[in-house]
Amino acid sequence: MQVSYTHVLIIIIGSLLFEGCEKDHIVKDGMKPIYIRYDDFSGLKSGPPLPYQNLGKIVSAGQFIFINEIGKGIHVINNSNPNEPNQIYFWSIVGNTEFTIFQNVLYANNGKDLLIIDITDFDNISLSKIIKDQYPLDILELYPENYTGYFECYNYKLGILKGWEKGELINPYCKTN
Repeated sequence: MQVSYTHVLIIIIGSLLFEGCEKDHIVKDGMKPIYIRYDDFSGLKSGPPLPYQNLGKIVSAGQFIFINEIGKGIHVINNSNPNEPNQIYFWSIVGNTEFTIFQNVLYANNGKDLLIIDITDFDNISLSKIIKDQYPLDILELYPENYTGYFECYNYKLGILKGWEKGELINPYCKTN
């Protein structure tokens, strides 16, 4: 078999093209999102008080004050003595950013859905109903708080952001300064 100049040229060009397709992987230490499924309500519960971190909306109902811990749930404070408010519960609602209360019903989001929660018994809150897809998620820009460096971008299609963990990132795209 005779090798022509054209065959050699094709082999050289082809090898250069394949070499150009090979990507260098940049590995960095950073933060990765921890996801839970949108249909996983196992974390919806009443628990002991937690420290305040990233507070949001405040609602007053009767002798109680309710304060949103953004993305995590709601602090419940007994304010029967306004001189000495007493934090009594934390209601865990992963992904929660908005809520309101009417009578014994808590209306809260878990990211994309509206959850209707019976709070008649503060010790034992329970999910009554879910109204699907009430909040747009493609506008969310979530990132690890009080962190500087690379992180894996939050992808709302993978679930509700539960938190962040340290890990190795390949070709990280997102970074905080």
